[in-house]
Order: sequence, then C-alpha cells, then structure tokens
Amino acid sequence: MRSTTEWRFWGRHDPMWAVATSKGRERDGPNPWTIDDLRAAGQSDCSDIMRHWNHYGRLDGGTCVEIGCGSGRLTSALIDYFDRVLAIDVSPDQVELAKRVIADGVSRVAFSIVEDQVVDASPESCSAMISTQVFQHFSEYSGIVAYLRATHHALQPGATICFQIPVPGADNGHLLSAGHRAFDSVRARVKRAVGRHRFMEYNRYPSNKIISTLEEIGFEDVEVRIFRLSSTGIRRSHFFARKARNA
Repeated sequence: MRSTTEWRFWGRHDPMWAVATSKGRERDGPNPWTIDDLRAAGQSDCSDIMRHWNHYGRLDGGTCVEIGCGSGRLTSALIDYFDRVLAIDVSPDQVELAKRVIADGVSRVAFSIVEDQVVDASPESCSAMISTQVFQHFSEYSGIVAYLRATHHALQPGATICFQIPVPGADNGHLLSAGHRAFDSVRARVKRAVGRHRFMEYNRYPSNKIISTLEEIGFEDVEVRIFRLSSTGIRRSHFFARKARNA
C-alpha cells in the first residue's frame, strides 16, 4: 500500500510522535516523547481497552497478534495480559525502537516485519488480535480486509479480536461528511504524487461497512464500543468480534 511508504518515513523521522501524535510532543517540539512517557501512555491505554475487552469476553493468555506495533507503545503493556505477543509492522526503524521500549519483556515478543498484509502464524495458533490507531491510516480499505482475513486464519476457535478504527460521528465527536472524506482522499493523492510523505492519511468508515466485512469473513458476536482513553480524553471507536467456536 502507498501508506506503507509514509509509515516507513515516520519510522525514520519521528517514530514516537508517529504512534502518539500529541501536539508539542514532536521530536523537536517543546515536550518531546521519551521512552518512559510512551511506555506509561501505552499502559494507560491498554488498561482502558482491557476493561472493555474482558467484559466482552477475552480468552486469557495465549498469543496475541498485534497489527501495527509501531514503537511498542501498546506492546509493552500487552505482555502483562498474554503469554506471548506477535508484533507486526512494516517499519524496521519502528521495530528497533520497540525493542527498547519493551525492554525486559522483549523475550516474550516475536517481531514480524512485513511487506504485505500477512500474519506469520500457524493456523488456529493465536488467542487474540489487537490493533489501535493503525487501520485509519491505510490508503486502501482492501488492506484492512486482508489483515482481518489473515487474522481469522491464525486464530483458534473462540478467540477474540479488538481493533480501533474511526467511524463517522464517534471519534472526536463530529461527523465527517462524504465531501470532506473525498477532499481528504484527493489531498492525500496529490501529496503522494509530488513525493511528499510527511503527512498521515486519516480515514473513517461507516460501522455497518466494518461489521459486514467481519461477518463475511466469518466473525460473529460483533460489537462496537465507543469510549474515552484516559491518556488523551479522546473518544475512540473499537470493534470486538469472535471467531466461531465451531469454526
């Protein structure tokens, strides 16, 4: 995908800000991210997410697939909830930083640097999948679908997934019109055409589109939950689903 090129740019240029884009926390900003700060933000976000995921019905332990691990902000906390994490990303620079962020827990993380939307795991070997602040930046919806299909193949029956993706009217509390979405898409294409990668495409999708995709792949018990993350106070929409127990 075209967005892969942009993410690799950010992995080289400002990896911590790229995964937590708070104003003023850029590498050359007045209050740049530190590894300790990033780790603490990940612990906070993971705690908020797990409260909902556990209520939905998460399997304990096992291997959790993390799509788009970035610099390990969330990965460093996931090892408190799972036996092992398969951390996937397209940026080698982000993965190298993630190893430092995760620190002592890195032995329980298997990193996978990918070119395409693949989950390098044996069929039915994983107990969960999570992805946050990743799918919204994909330049093509087909990339999201490909990852969800690969995830379904890797999950054991009864395993659950949790991923964040913005839906109109939820994140940040405002409705993005079709016209605005079209404008953003055109602007992204123009910037790519002139070779500018110092931006991030941001996409929202109607919840019924995501739900239909999940059900077509074979997931069931699909839920959408919108809740605030304590670290930022911003509402985020999260999708939960389960691989059928008799799959």
